Formats: sequence, structure tokens, C-alpha cells
Amino acid sequence: MKKILLSAFAMLLAVTANAQNLTVEKLQSPLGVQTEAFGAHKAPAKANLAVNQRLVGYFNTDDCDTYLGVTSITGNNKVAMELTADDLAPYYGKKIVGVRFNLGQGETSTGVFVENVKINNGTITENTAIVTSDKSVTSAAGAKNTGEWHEVMFDNKVEINSSFEALLVGYCYKQKSNNYPIGVSSKVEGPFYVFANIPASKGGNGENWYQINSGGYGLSIQLIVEGDFAPNAVQPLDFGDVMVTKGKTKNVAVSLFNLGSKLSSIDYTIALDGKAGTEQHLDFGKDYGVGGTHTVEIPFAADSKIGKSTVTLTVTKVNGVENANATKTATGTLYTVEREFVKRSVVEQFTGTGCGNCPSGHVSMHNMHNLYGDQFIGIALHQFNSNDPMYYASYDLGFTGAPQCMVNRSSGVLAPYEQMPEALKASLKEIAMTEVTVAGTFTDEDTKVNATASVESLAAGDYNIAFMLTADGLTGTTTSWKQHNYFCKGGGRYSSKASMPDDLKFLWDKGSSYVETYNDVLIASSYVSNKNKATLPTLVANGTVSSEYTLKMPTKVILKKALKLDQVYVVAVLLDKKTGAIVNAGRARVTGSTGIEDVTTGTEATVVARYTVNGVQVSAPVKGVNILKMSDGTTRKVLVK
Repeated sequence: MKKILLSAFAMLLAVTANAQNLTVEKLQSPLGVQTEAFGAHKAPAKANLAVNQRLVGYFNTDDCDTYLGVTSITGNNKVAMELTADDLAPYYGKKIVGVRFNLGQGETSTGVFVENVKINNGTITENTAIVTSDKSVTSAAGAKNTGEWHEVMFDNKVEINSSFEALLVGYCYKQKSNNYPIGVSSKVEGPFYVFANIPASKGGNGENWYQINSGGYGLSIQLIVEGDFAPNAVQPLDFGDVMVTKGKTKNVAVSLFNLGSKLSSIDYTIALDGKAGTEQHLDFGKDYGVGGTHTVEIPFAADSKIGKSTVTLTVTKVNGVENANATKTATGTLYTVEREFVKRSVVEQFTGTGCGNCPSGHVSMHNMHNLYGDQFIGIALHQFNSNDPMYYASYDLGFTGAPQCMVNRSSGVLAPYEQMPEALKASLKEIAMTEVTVAGTFTDEDTKVNATASVESLAAGDYNIAFMLTADGLTGTTTSWKQHNYFCKGGGRYSSKASMPDDLKFLWDKGSSYVETYNDVLIASSYVSNKNKATLPTLVANGTVSSEYTLKMPTKVILKKALKLDQVYVVAVLLDKKTGAIVNAGRARVTGSTGIEDVTTGTEATVVARYTVNGVQVSAPVKGVNILKMSDGTTRKVLVK
């Protein structure tokens, strides 16, 4: 049976967006995403595993935060993940005993299965059923974008061996044009297979297995295996780049894959360029129990010299006894630097005055500014309705509904209120290998802005740069300025004010449209008809390069009247040439207007120090109340959830 890569077919299928639809667009995935239920409780169910059982999948945790439907391919379908020979190798000799999966609210699965498959250049050349069960399970009805974990055990146990080139593990379900049964996690990504009857008229070849674009998600499906596992066995996972200031130590998040039945402490060594340090002990203060992947913080000291080093972490002991796992090491790259670069992340949000769901996106952007200060850069793309006074269409990121957003153009499409905050938080933990500094000056009687950016880098490389102008404080009283609002009483999003999240409750009394003050609004950019005109020299290792670009201020009368020139900002984003992802960015207030008097030194207030309520200085947001010391001498209190 053949596995078809749905590149051509999927271009004919439309996504059911997690947003208010604007138009039907051609996308590279037929997956529909279920609309979020604001404040929906999605508590994970702990796996009911015996001491001698483990979970094998794209992840072995309880993650499931989104529900999908292949709404263009209706019928009695199957969905499956792929486990390669490399995935299976640590479990040779163990037995397949069941399947665990997350199924959307109110949905029924009519069975689970495991198939042995051979894949050659993207084609499934053979597939054989290994073990199946026709047991039906149903998730309880509940709020949208919720579901339940189910465990279905097989009557027969099958031993995993080296003859398995790959396994498809999945479940059967009923796909309709408007349901979303498939539980997935946005934290991982993996191959996504659907068995369905797709006629030739729709680009398929009948009843067959099809691999579809995962849309950046990983299926919440796990194989349950059983066998004799060493009680003290841990495999550390590679941890990527680490940046530490010379003479200092930094706690680094490292994931530990626990193959044992207990995990309360480890002993380890850290080697730089092959030279190992002394063995260290780390007590977790609790027992993580059977299996799972757990993230812990391990202190890494800087090298004695500035530069790049290969760093190897070896877990020598688990729970005080020798680590029984065959793979005991994980690697990364340590950069010892004179100073750490500041990581900033960019959220580009598709919005508009005519979008009744968009007020929640405005709230989310406001929350991120308060939480992360100048490490957060928001860009509001008012592209939903063309009669929006702030309408701007010179570049298009492919959004199909509002509100939608992307973090650093690498997160996939996200719901701004529900999904973006976690993606932003994760992005700010990434190591910054570059730093972007930007400045802007008004010229030609405030009709243009001369933007300059300097990029300092630890390594050489080819990147692109793009410039934008954003504006805060935009508002007006005419009808076109009013924000549509589905969060009001009678608007349909909530049945009562009491059921709303606290930060959205003010919208209940605003009416179906209200006068809003808009921030982070994109008003100009270096994009012309979707093509970026700004250029950047090749980055040099441990050096700085510069770029300049002249941006034209808006000429639309209604927008010009609303602009406050002391609230115009220039943004520069550094883009990976291969992936198009934003790797870092900078933002600063534009100065030098002939029509206003500068009231600051030319930059907005930024976070210079962060403390807990107990007065302990921390380098990143921590749960609870955070006290921020700003560059203008003020302090702020923010609540980190």
C-alpha cells in the first residue's frame, strides 16, 4: 500500500481555522483545528502503568493541548503515528501490550491497532497487522478543545524485535465534516498518517494510507510496552546550545528519559572538549516514579576561555547506584562569552476592527508586554477587513482567520490568547547567538524614517533583515475605528460575566462594538508587495554588521490624524535565510520629529532587573508575583501564572 505525500492534494483542502474565518485559503494541510473554549480545563490523566510498563511515542508524557479533524476526508477513518527502528531499538525483547491515546470530547474510537510497515522513498511498500483490538471507548462530553486519555490493552502480547522496520500505531474513529476527534500536542511534531477513502477526483487513490502535513503538531498516541526494565536507568537527551558568561555558572534545562521505576537523584560529570570534571550529585527532592521524560536544571560552568566548546553530560548514577542504561551521555555546545546577548521574540498577530473575536488577542499582547518588557515585540497586522483605518497589506503571512498569530515565524499558526503565551515563553528560553540593536529618526518633515540596525554575532552566517514601523495609542470615534466585540453580554462567547477569565471581563460591558485604543499597529515596513527590500551583509564571527533602510510614513488621512509621533517605534527582525524564522529582533522609539519634543532618551523603558516578592533577583520570569525594575527608574508588579 502506498503512502502519498499530500502536497498536491492538500493544496485543494481548506483548514477550519481556530479563529473567525475571513476567506477560504489553499494551505498545505487539510487539518481543521477546533476552536478554543476560553478557560477550558484540560487536566492530563496520568497513565495507569504497571512498574514493568513504559510508553513509547513522539513523547511519553501526558501532553495534549489541541484537537484536530481532517474535516475534508469524512468516513470511518484511522489515524496513526510512526515509530522507526531507532525508536524501537531500546525496547527489543519487550512486548507490545496496548495503545494509549487522547480522544476529543464526546468522540468514540472503535478500536486500536499496530501495523508493521516498510517505507521506501516515501512509499509504504508493505504493511502487516501485528495486533489489533476492536474495543470501543468514548470520551465524555465537555467543553471545546478538551478530551480524555484512553488505554486499550491487547488480548495478545507481541514481542518487539529487529525485524520491525517501522510501526504504525493508532486508532479508528468517525470523521465528520465538523468534528475534531484527534488529540495532539503543539510541543512536538511528528509524521501524521490517516487511512481513508479518497477518490481520484480529489487527488487520492481510494482506500489507503495517506501521510499529511502535521501542521506542526505531534499525535497524542503512545504504544504501551512491557518487560523487565532496570530499576535505575536514565538517558539524558541532547540539550543544544548553552551560553554562559565567563567566570559564571548557569542552570540549564536538561531532559532525562527515565527507563527505570524510580528517579529521585542522579550523579553526573560534565566534560568540555573531552576533558571531564569531577562527579557531581543532584537530588531532586522527590521521586518522579516510573518512566516518563522529566526536565531538570543542571548547573553548567563557563569554560576558562572565551569561545565555543563541545560539552558532554554523562549520568553516571541513578538513585545512588550505577546507571544501567546503555546510553548515558548527552551533548551540546557551550559558548563562553564576555556578556550574554538579549533574546527578544516577535509575535505577529492577524487582527482587525471587524473581527469580534479579536479583543482577546489585544488583551494577550498587552499581557505579554507587561510580563516580558522589551523582550516581547508585538506587531498587529490589521488585515482582516479592508475598511479598518489601520489596514495594511504589504506583507502577508498566510493567516486565514482572526485572531491568529505566529511567534518568530516558526511556531505555526496559534490562537493568541490560548496558545501564544506558552509558545512565547518557550521561545525566550532559546539561546541568542546574535543581538539586534535598532534606531530610527524622522526625516523629510516626518514623512519618512531612517532606520539603522546593527547585528552582533557569535558566528558567521547569512541572514536577512526586515524593518517595520509600529504605532501605539491609535484611536478614533468614527464607526470604522470601533472594535467589534463578541465577548459582550449577548455576544455569544460567554453565558455570563462570572464565567469569563478575569482579564477579559471588562469586555462584557463594552457592547457589540466599542472605542478601542490600538497598540503595536503595523504602519510601514521594508516589504513591498510581499518582497523584503532591506539587505544585510554576511554576519562575521564575534563581530558586528549594519543595515540601513528608509521607511515611508502612512499617507492615509484618517490614519495620519490618529498617529502620535512620540509613540512610533522602529522594529528590526533578523531572519534565518533557510527557514525564514526570526532568530532575534530589536525595537526602539523613533526620535527626531520636527512636530514633537522628545520626552525620553530615545528608547522605551525596559526591564533592567527582576525580583521575587522576597527580594531575590532572578534572570527570568518565575511563577507568582514578579517585581520589575525599569530603565526609567520605575518599578512594576506582574503576576506570572
